[in-house]
Amino acid sequence: MATDRARRRDMDRPGDDSRRQISRRRFIGVAAAGTLVGTAGASLLLNACAPQAAPAGKPASGAPASAGAPASSGSSGSGAPSKPASGSDPFPTYASVANAPKPDYKLDDPRYDLGFDNYPQNPVKSVHEPPGRGSDVNVLVANYFPPPTPYEQNPTWQAVNKALNANVQMSMVAGADYKAKFATVIAGDDLPDIMHIWYGYTLAPNLPAFFKAKCADLAPYLAGDAAKEYPNLAAIPTYAWKNSVSAIDGALYLIPIQRHLGTFPGVGGYFFKNTEMWDKEIGPDTTPKNADEFKKMLQQLNRPQENRWAIGNHGRESWLFGIWQYAAMFGAPNGWKKNPDGTLVKDFETEEFKAAVGFVRDLMAGGLFPPDAPTITNSRDGFVAKKYATSVEGYGNAWIDFWRRGLQQNPQTKFALMKPFPAHDGGKAQVFLSPGFLSMNAIKKAEPERIKELLRILNYLAAPFGSEEDLLLTAGIKGQDYTVDDKGNPQPNQQGIANARYVPWQYITQRPYVNYQADIPGFAKGAHEAQQIIIPAGLEDPTLGYLSPTAVGKGAAAMTTWSDTVRDVILGRKQLSDFDAAVKEWKGSVGDTIRKEYTDAMAGAKP
Repeated sequence: MATDRARRRDMDRPGDDSRRQISRRRFIGVAAAGTLVGTAGASLLLNACAPQAAPAGKPASGAPASAGAPASSGSSGSGAPSKPASGSDPFPTYASVANAPKPDYKLDDPRYDLGFDNYPQNPVKSVHEPPGRGSDVNVLVANYFPPPTPYEQNPTWQAVNKALNANVQMSMVAGADYKAKFATVIAGDDLPDIMHIWYGYTLAPNLPAFFKAKCADLAPYLAGDAAKEYPNLAAIPTYAWKNSVSAIDGALYLIPIQRHLGTFPGVGGYFFKNTEMWDKEIGPDTTPKNADEFKKMLQQLNRPQENRWAIGNHGRESWLFGIWQYAAMFGAPNGWKKNPDGTLVKDFETEEFKAAVGFVRDLMAGGLFPPDAPTITNSRDGFVAKKYATSVEGYGNAWIDFWRRGLQQNPQTKFALMKPFPAHDGGKAQVFLSPGFLSMNAIKKAEPERIKELLRILNYLAAPFGSEEDLLLTAGIKGQDYTVDDKGNPQPNQQGIANARYVPWQYITQRPYVNYQADIPGFAKGAHEAQQIIIPAGLEDPTLGYLSPTAVGKGAAAMTTWSDTVRDVILGRKQLSDFDAAVKEWKGSVGDTIRKEYTDAMAGAKP
């Protein structure tokens, strides 16, 4: 993931057709891959014609997904699979799951998720032999939900391990602490077997060097038709592998967790509202016409005397009080803007982004954020607790979590996505789209048989929707964690959610995303409708799928410095004029170099 923050998308879209923002290069890639995937509707689609990785900055490999000599699944004398031929595509050949269930909601557009009102009847068995060899498997993973039931008291986790024939143990770290923990772990020699890569390449400095030195090259096992040995991994859409920059210099180091519009650190999220508060005090289905009207509505919703504020968000570096959603509202580019002459402009180099910072600063000064906004690390809990009337939150698992928790309250609390709106009359409503993957996972170097075992385990964890394995991983054990309603849907109880759903299996590997939640009535339809609001207004980042060495080396530290200034500007600790100085410092330290690396890589890409 070529990133100078945590990767955003941008205005690289042909013509004025706001419904379709896939460039010709990306569209050809999807067609070549045959990936008509119903996934969480981000714009992206693959970088299929990008060049093979040789010069720094270019995508690791760019032949269309159907091209390139397939890797041999045979073994060399050492027992290792044969290395793919030099210059061949290191990515798996995409193969959709056979006999997939028919969805209730589908659009003939690969950006949209498939949706299911009910769980498919008679779940099939996807993995017919236990994948493990009875060994211990240690995983370092971020956990973005409440803590699950500990392993010793968790019969569901134990049942998964039995099915895996492996003792999978996880070091689960809260999202706010994961960067520091990850850096500490990789600095030592005692690495876990599987490592979750959150924030993409900005998780730690010099990740490419770490991958090459300490992580397994998976191309001999997964490239081309070799992935047939792991069919559930082969069903991960090709764009997720390519856009996440999972391959470097022809070696495949990362397995992506696919999303289109899934929650992704740094994407910026979308405006959500507490529907009871909004409908009662603003009006049902009322959408602001511009930023000034939005501010007046927030002032109307603000009730500090009742311990309720108009809007709430935390100020961590990846979120900055939801600044990127405001930037989208003001018409800033998503990550980078590509001009017709091929030059690139960073989002926060634009007047639109600066105006968004000024707007959030005014909201903060007006007391529309809660007083603890500078110190909180999780705004979702406050939103669920009705502390905020609106919030910038992520589409996908974040939305599912606060939707579910709201329904568990008495009386129930309901939330809805707000329709996008422009900051100024006559402007264009837009949102920023995620890059088609949520995160990635790496495997540490090991003997070939150990790598194969770990890949088999990951293949199990990526079992398709409607399978026995997926049902166990997501719902748990029937009769203990859930019951089944008259339509065959698993209905989890609270203990079952803690036993199954809160164990972060889905952040180790997961099947392509579908819109389905058994315990949330109307979820598939609601998500399907939400995507039809978001996607037509969505923007991509034209640098998606390219690797800037400076961005992944010095870029993270420079972005932290920039973020510190922006946070202080929003909080009133510094003046808005200090924002210009922060941008100038970023340009001089890394920005102009990153710009050149992206520009050179994009100029050298095949059409």
